[in-house]
Amino acid sequence: MAPAAALADSSRTLSIKSVGDMIVDGVHKLVFVSDPTGNKVVATTYDGTPVASQIVADPTNLALSADSGQLYVASPDGLAIVALDTATLAQTAKYSVGSQVYDVAVAAGKIWFTSGSSLGVIDPAAETPAPVLTKMDDWSGSTELAAGSADSNRLGAAGYGYVSILDVSDGTPQVVGYSSADSASVADMAISPAGDRIATVTPGDYVVTVRDVENLSAVTRLAIEAYPEAVDIATDGTIVGGSFSWYDPDLHVFTAAGELVRQYDIPNTGNSSGADELQRRGVAWEPDGSRLFAVSVNTYGTYSLRTYTEPKKSLPALTLSGPSSATRAKSLTVSGTLTASVGLPAGTALSVTRTDLESPSGKALGTVTTSASGKFSFADTPPAGGTVKYRVSYAGDGSHAAVAATKSIAVSRAATTLTLTNNGKIYKYGTTASFTAHLGSTYKSRTVEIWIDPYGSDQGKRLLKRAVVNSKGNVSAGVKLTRNAAVTATFTGDARTAPKTVKSVVYTTVNVSLKLSKYYKTAKIGSTKYRYYHKKTTAKFTAKVTAHSGRKAYFQVQIYYQGKWRNWGDAYATTSNGSAAVVLDGSGVAGYRMRVRAAYRKGGSGDSLNYTTYTAYSYLIFK
Repeated sequence: MAPAAALADSSRTLSIKSVGDMIVDGVHKLVFVSDPTGNKVVATTYDGTPVASQIVADPTNLALSADSGQLYVASPDGLAIVALDTATLAQTAKYSVGSQVYDVAVAAGKIWFTSGSSLGVIDPAAETPAPVLTKMDDWSGSTELAAGSADSNRLGAAGYGYVSILDVSDGTPQVVGYSSADSASVADMAISPAGDRIATVTPGDYVVTVRDVENLSAVTRLAIEAYPEAVDIATDGTIVGGSFSWYDPDLHVFTAAGELVRQYDIPNTGNSSGADELQRRGVAWEPDGSRLFAVSVNTYGTYSLRTYTEPKKSLPALTLSGPSSATRAKSLTVSGTLTASVGLPAGTALSVTRTDLESPSGKALGTVTTSASGKFSFADTPPAGGTVKYRVSYAGDGSHAAVAATKSIAVSRAATTLTLTNNGKIYKYGTTASFTAHLGSTYKSRTVEIWIDPYGSDQGKRLLKRAVVNSKGNVSAGVKLTRNAAVTATFTGDARTAPKTVKSVVYTTVNVSLKLSKYYKTAKIGSTKYRYYHKKTTAKFTAKVTAHSGRKAYFQVQIYYQGKWRNWGDAYATTSNGSAAVVLDGSGVAGYRMRVRAAYRKGGSGDSLNYTTYTAYSYLIFK
């Protein structure tokens, strides 16, 4: 039978404005979060999918009944405790207290709450449930409550400068343990489900303080980063401490013995340099301890429920080192180290896989084992060149999560020759040109691609031909040329032969013609044909150029003077459907021989798509 797929950590935004408390219902597999600012309680699945919400005035701390059927919500502004059905969040009862309620817990089948320096109790099974308050002499300010389990007979209480244990088995609180704590207000408190340990955090202590319930003076301090904000204890005694930190880990998981197992750093989803902030009382275990939940907020005020699926497993660190490059068919060595916060024994097996051009899906190279210090190495002779990737993986065990690392090495390949014809040639517009690529010796592949990239952003590079070369190593492709173009031949390489690309740049003229009009006759002067114009007539020159958006025709006029042709004037004229015209009058030039030509000029005519193309000169004279 195949093993079940591992669950992945996840994050889901919550539609809330604040966090008062969070509690997990293992029976219905729901997470409840109170939102004092939004005046509501929300329920989500373990992955954060919303299920239900209920309006409650200023809801803060939460507690579950022994059967997980009721969720009890402290409502300080409402001066009450509100009971909600856990399956639907429908209100089932409201217990008015008459004063502000701070915290709430369930023990010995009753609802316990703190109000000022008093401890209150409500029996929900009574015919007319009514609160009974007991003044606690050593209490002051806001007091946190916690119960070992939903049906425990003991309550933990912690406030400014004190921690106490109360026996509530007969419905009357009896202090059975008291200890003066550090002079600070407790941010959160938890009692182990077994009821034998109590854990507290205060923002300035940088520790989770763990006390033995039977002897509150027996203290263990678990160091964590920054400002502690939350704490919870799983069924097996595993402790999680949560801290407010922008640049250090936020969640710290310890074994029951106090060994650091794993840390999580909440990512940054806002617009500041620091990470999202864990919320006060914002961590909780799934009752069986297999999942850990946390609530964070970013700088945009967006809250997220984060679900961690293997929080009790130490996440090993696996590093690899080796050469950045190597020679094909010669031995190379890759080294590495596997370490973990929970120690790994010597001889821990790691799987090695090589991926290369010959084995793109990966080839298993067997296993390698670690030394006592976690070090290992292996040698391999890569049969293929190119990028060779070695992947080393550790499958994990009951105490360690799976982990893998890769090392990529550039392995040499033999060079080959590749040529392409026609570089630098000039072609007439519309000519079909044939390009021939010649490939030298290779290992296996004999495939060559011929591509063309016409000038201009309106046309992209396209494949002309992909084929195996013939017995002479040649492959040809024909293409009709209408622009300048870069033609490339590419051999993509094989396992032992390096890739190669060569380029030929070819140029393409345009179709350009010139017509003279309004002359009254033609006659030769010497051997050259001239158009004759009356001196009061305006000569018209019309050019036609292969059409393109914004293209201009160039006109150049010369005059024969003192035995040489000399420039008389030039001009650009914007074409319409490829046609443009200019005029010339005979003022001051009567009797002089003249000539004119038209052109497309690369760059000057408005684009650089083609090769500069001139017409022949046409000759004229004004009489």
